[in-house]
Amino acid sequence: ADRLVETFCTLVAIDSPPGEEDEVAEHIAETVAAMGFDVKEDSYGNLIASKGVYEATAVEEILILSAHMDTVEPGRGVVPVINGEEIMSQGDTVLGGDCKAGIAAILEGVRSALVSGNDHKPVQLVFTREEEIGLVGAKNLDYTMILGKRAVVFDGEGAPNVLTDASPTYLRFDIRVVGRGAHAGVEPEKGLSAATIAADLVLGLPLGRIDDETTMNIGVIEGGSARNA
Repeated sequence: ADRLVETFCTLVAIDSPPGEEDEVAEHIAETVAAMGFDVKEDSYGNLIASKGVYEATAVEEILILSAHMDTVEPGRGVVPVINGEEIMSQGDTVLGGDCKAGIAAILEGVRSALVSGNDHKPVQLVFTREEEIGLVGAKNLDYTMILGKRAVVFDGEGAPNVLTDASPTYLRFDIRVVGRGAHAGVEPEKGLSAATIAADLVLGLPLGRIDDETTMNIGVIEGGSARNA
């Protein structure tokens, strides 16, 4: 437990806002390399560390453990403070537990497995960049370097023994309706109302709860530039 806390505190003390993960990536790479992992970096700067995967007889044997290296702002100059069984940030920064706690758990879990001397599955560790600004690192991950098919991502909440197999997300889109301008008092017949078209469109959309897992809403409607057109 003490080693895990030390690992976590070391990680959160390294600044790693989105796009500035190089220092923490270097620290992680050195740590897992010392455990005997083959460490590589893809073209986007994501880390992929492998142990025993090249000797695996089937991809089903390989276990992938993953976490992201960046933290939200304000996350520079974090000073972790241990207060009993809690770890908090000193000052006006976030602690950076998302996702440094996940990284620490992976590192400690792997280290403990290796120290035990027991047999373990071939494992790949995947540490991605820029998760907090839209999963950018994961979207640019070189998946040709990933040899396994099963992964556990250490980036959730709740009890340690709970696995999440689905989580909320959202899609957003903009619709632009273009009408035809005409003077409302002189020649309204020549006009084509974008507002009327948009209203018909809205009435035809399945708003509210669509099914057990899906809802839909309209957030913003705006338009027009003159009252008489």
